[in-house]
Amino acid sequence: MFGGVSVQESNQIAQVFLETVKRLTQKEVIVYSDLSNARDRFGREIADNYELWIAYYGDYNNLRYTQTSWERWIGVQYTDRGYVPGIRGNVDRDLYTENIFLSDTSEIPNTDNPNQNNNTETVFYTVKRGDTLSEIASQYGTTVQELVNINNLANPNLIYPGETLRISTNSTVHGAETRGTGSIIYTVKRGNTLSQIANSYGVTVSHIVEINNIQNPNLIYPGEKLRITESSNTNLNPVTQNNYYTVQRGDTLSGIAKKYGVSVQYLANLNGIRNPNLIYAGQFLKVS
Repeated sequence: MFGGVSVQESNQIAQVFLETVKRLTQKEVIVYSDLSNARDRFGREIADNYELWIAYYGDYNNLRYTQTSWERWIGVQYTDRGYVPGIRGNVDRDLYTENIFLSDTSEIPNTDNPNQNNNTETVFYTVKRGDTLSEIASQYGTTVQELVNINNLANPNLIYPGETLRISTNSTVHGAETRGTGSIIYTVKRGNTLSQIANSYGVTVSHIVEINNIQNPNLIYPGEKLRITESSNTNLNPVTQNNYYTVQRGDTLSGIAKKYGVSVQYLANLNGIRNPNLIYAGQFLKVS
């Protein structure tokens, strides 16, 4: 199911996927899992933020005696051999608690697939003093409502200088790379790492992490758009970059902790590391 990736990596991938679904649908989401993965694969970082819908074919009352990262389930699929009048063949049967139902019954926003139009690009605009959302929308050939939706703006009349807005626009009108704010948009390619990209543009990993609101510096994917403000500083240390450390072959968490004057437990908690003995070369660790 997880293609041989580690527990830590699968949790990181799941976290990004769940956050993306939640952002695009503007709805709460839950995790559907069998008992084995709920017990052995998903960690507290997932269980603390998302409810569980579990597949367990048997006496689901026994679930209370199993140890998983979740203290409870809000839905259980207890058979795939159910019968419903009018439906041919077997069907899944589920038992749900009231917690599984959404309180928000509004429609899911229409999110266009960017692959449907190769001319569509995502650009980032930094608000200047005196700007209005309607002026920005007009400049980029979009609508105020579109800007509100993709930036999750609570009040379209309230934007402030320095705020960064994400805009979907047509690349035949606006360049795909340069942005009028002194920044560029880099499209991640297969095999890229944040440290490689940072070194190419003379910036730090933490700089890219901060301006793109990246939750996990170890997880970027081909096709992802990263905003980068170029810097003339080319003397950056590619290993230690502000608040992040790139794990080198032979490193141990205790050795890194000693180097930065912190405890192993502090680094483990800060980076969500469940096994302090398991780190790998190329991994980014937040150190402060």
